[in-house]
Amino acid sequence: MKVGLQNTYHRFTPSAVVLQNAGINQSVNSVSTIDVLESGVYAEDTWRPSSRLRMNGGLRLSYFHQTGVNYLKPEPRISAAFTIKPDLSIKASYALMNQYVHLLSNTGIGLPTDLWVPSTDQVKPQQSQQVALGLAKDFTNKGLTLTVEGYYKTMTNIINYKEGASFLLVNDPTSANNVRWEDNVTAGRGWSYGAEALLQKKVGRFSGWAGYTLSWTQWQFAELNGGQPYYPRYDRRHDISLVGIYELSKKITLSAVWVYGTGNALTVPVGRYDTYRAGNTLVYGGSPGIVQTFFNNPRTADDYGTQKNSFRAEPYHRFDLGIQFHKHKKHHERTWEISVYNLYDRRNPFFYRLESVAATATEPARTALFRYSVFPFVPAFSYNFKF
Repeated sequence: MKVGLQNTYHRFTPSAVVLQNAGINQSVNSVSTIDVLESGVYAEDTWRPSSRLRMNGGLRLSYFHQTGVNYLKPEPRISAAFTIKPDLSIKASYALMNQYVHLLSNTGIGLPTDLWVPSTDQVKPQQSQQVALGLAKDFTNKGLTLTVEGYYKTMTNIINYKEGASFLLVNDPTSANNVRWEDNVTAGRGWSYGAEALLQKKVGRFSGWAGYTLSWTQWQFAELNGGQPYYPRYDRRHDISLVGIYELSKKITLSAVWVYGTGNALTVPVGRYDTYRAGNTLVYGGSPGIVQTFFNNPRTADDYGTQKNSFRAEPYHRFDLGIQFHKHKKHHERTWEISVYNLYDRRNPFFYRLESVAATATEPARTALFRYSVFPFVPAFSYNFKF
């Protein structure tokens, strides 16, 4: 039997105000922090009622505390594996989990912003239940193992920004002292399902694995997207990873990694137009009945359509290559590594932005969506020491 406990102390700063006005020598620095304690105690055991059946059951009791708020929730889980024949087995699992820390992600264009916020008396902990069923097949003559698994997961009490809400109070930063961050979010539910396949080789001079995941994730909030389900930012339809490790000798190892993932789901304007506000009305004295209305303060308005996160960013993929030089000493092992991140210099999208493009001799002025990237081809060097 395995038992254990865990304690984690968190400090959150969901809102901070820094206001500097050199003209009137005014400075405001107001930081609001939230201190919480997250604890858990668990026990699990493996039981073999027969030579073919292996079961693992466990229970974790999680506890969350901050000023005036206490949550105590059980988290049971069970898994089983049945050996059909020596090289083929079937497995199944169920788990109930609670998460007391929420991730808030903006889904518009511009720099991506992820904020972690705690559960409170108004924001309940997230809870999920997941079931999975899979098959594992060993190809002993080739040193390969193939695992195929399907899963279904439900989520409750997930949170997201309300329409137009933001933690960045630009127009009136001093109002942050009067606005609770909980007032900017809304709670809903979600579900996720899909299948995973993993082909792995662990023996021989060449080892590695190939993994593929096909999945769908949807969220639903009464106050967002007209109450209709939509795909959240990190819904990823396809996810591929290829890893190869080749031992040239006991001292030199080559490694290569290629990853691919469907682009993030974002909310991007589908149109842009100018708006005007009606101003004063003037009646010409010399021309009775002729009325002219002045329009002032022209502003640009974006049309986001009717569907939230209907735009898909370009897919993410890159190739990494490395070589390691090992040397075994009497009491330790040291490794020098030379590697290249993003070898073929893929310009993966980091964020998008709408920008105006000036007119040319052949094309009129227009608004275009520009992609910005970070981390191109990056060489790296490292030293590892193990004893």
